Amino acid sequence: MQIAICEDHAEEAAWLTKMIHHWAKKRNVEVEVSAFADAETFFFTLEDTVYDALFLDIIMPGEDGVALAKRLRKSAYDVPIVFVTGEKEYALEGYEVAAVNYLLKPMEEKKVSECLDRIYQTMDTTEPFVILHTDNTVVKILQKDIYKIEVFGHKLIYFTAKGEYMVNSTLKVAEKELAQGDFISCHRGVLVGLRYVDSIGRDHLVLADMGTGYRTEVPVSRRLYNIVNEAFIQYYV
Repeated sequence: MQIAICEDHAEEAAWLTKMIHHWAKKRNVEVEVSAFADAETFFFTLEDTVYDALFLDIIMPGEDGVALAKRLRKSAYDVPIVFVTGEKEYALEGYEVAAVNYLLKPMEEKKVSECLDRIYQTMDTTEPFVILHTDNTVVKILQKDIYKIEVFGHKLIYFTAKGEYMVNSTLKVAEKELAQGDFISCHRGVLVGLRYVDSIGRDHLVLADMGTGYRTEVPVSRRLYNIVNEAFIQYYV
């Protein structure tokens, strides 16, 4: 479990780090805690790291915690956020960015543990996922949320239940990362998630997700029709 702390007071960051490790030991969870003194230093690491939780101080030099949280949400980075501050008047700020909780300083270890329990319980540690490195951020996407992957020039576009993401990669690399039997190539440069195939025609198939309202037609090549049709049938056997 990767946890980030954005806190400009070193002693408070150290105390929180210690509490997180106490929680992890009791729950038998492996954790790696990274502490940052300001928003920009933390934001820079998002190019290479996906965090499972962020403890974010609201009052910091430079960009404050609320502004950072809004920037994260705007960039589609949906890390669970726990706001930390000594100022009660900021308690309502968390609603706008869907924060997990709001902790007042000095923090109680029990409250920190409760926040971590809540976050850990919502984490899916068994579902296969992919890590996508876009131009703006790094996102963790469950494979079950991927509708299709298409080649776009020298890049790939992942169409998912969380939105569309363009990455610098190849379809061959993408296929190696995906769970075998869950995706099928239906046309040159196109992979589709079999769980979302609603129907198959001679020259196209329909992808649909009733939960989000997503629905689209995807071409099926004549050469691959029988393979796609058989994979679709076997997926539900």
